[in-house]
Amino acid sequence: MGDDEVVKIANETALTDAEARFHDLAAACAKAVLIHTDWTIVFVNDLAVQLLGASAADQLLGQPVFRFLQMQAHDLDQDRPAHPASFVESRFRRIDGEIITVSMASMPCRYGGRPGAQLVVREISERQQLEHRISFLARHDTLTSLPNRADFRERLVGAMARAQRNAQSVGVMLVDVEDFTSVNAKFSHSTGDEVLRQVADRLKASVRTGDTLARVGGDEFAVILEGLKERDMAAVAARRVLAAFAAPFDIDGKQIPVSVSIGLAAFPDDAKELDSLLRGIDVALAAATASGGNAFRFYFPELEAMREADEARSAVTLEFMATLTEREREVLDMLIAGQSNKGIAYLLGASPRTVETHRARVMQKMQADSLAELVRMVVACDRAR
Repeated sequence: MGDDEVVKIANETALTDAEARFHDLAAACAKAVLIHTDWTIVFVNDLAVQLLGASAADQLLGQPVFRFLQMQAHDLDQDRPAHPASFVESRFRRIDGEIITVSMASMPCRYGGRPGAQLVVREISERQQLEHRISFLARHDTLTSLPNRADFRERLVGAMARAQRNAQSVGVMLVDVEDFTSVNAKFSHSTGDEVLRQVADRLKASVRTGDTLARVGGDEFAVILEGLKERDMAAVAARRVLAAFAAPFDIDGKQIPVSVSIGLAAFPDDAKELDSLLRGIDVALAAATASGGNAFRFYFPELEAMREADEARSAVTLEFMATLTEREREVLDMLIAGQSNKGIAYLLGASPRTVETHRARVMQKMQADSLAELVRMVVACDRAR
């Protein structure tokens, strides 16, 4: 037997012994303990059997952990920069269907030679439930129960750290519900709330189990896509999200179409620090919205320069608008709105061809410093007649 084989056997024996000791400790723990690998339950101690209302461990072993655990996979993340392995409020569904509130910690472990996680669980009192609820609300959105902006930032910091260690990419997706204010205006705020809840449900169904989904604004959601081998893999997730909104929402018998725009950026390809990455997805989202919506756009530096130029031109345009008379504004509005050349010609006492020429010049120079003069040239047609 060679030295390498001896070392291998010694390592395997040490691992087996360590897992045996771990098994004994978990079995004797004063709290309920479940261990899962690949989200499948592989070990429960007696208190876990009692907690979940089972008559024997066999009723739980081999079952998906999310058959009982009422939370998202990304909430079990233990690589966050604050409160590692801390107890969080969660809920379990017992065998009889009863929902119980618990305090739970998830810690990485190995079981049967495979990576997994140990869930240490204790049922909590009404007072403790209230304390945990307050803590939960500080980090979650009350409408959708998704992580809020502050929690999202913290999770993203952890994801970036893991990606750096593993030489991988992290994709970040910012999803904006298009024209959401019209839903509230046309229907009601309660309908709007239900739309947002259903948007959250469709997003949950369209992202992977391990992805982090958060509500980061009134009508904005964000997704952290971990474990990407390359930046372009995020496009697959974006297409899946767009496809999820192909069908309208059915709310109280009303068919409400909803579409989204998506901005994408990746760490470390597009940015190497948090605020730059978040600014990148904002810029990409603006580009997706400007394209007509129901689309996604990746961040690239030129987009940022273009947005800055657009903002500067918009400021110049507003300055010019302030110099126009009421009559000049009226003419400008008609030219930009594309009203009939004949109608404008009649109003100005000019020929349709003259108006057509001026319209073309207006559209070409909408953001030029000659805009005010150009409008006055058109108005001058009226004065000349």
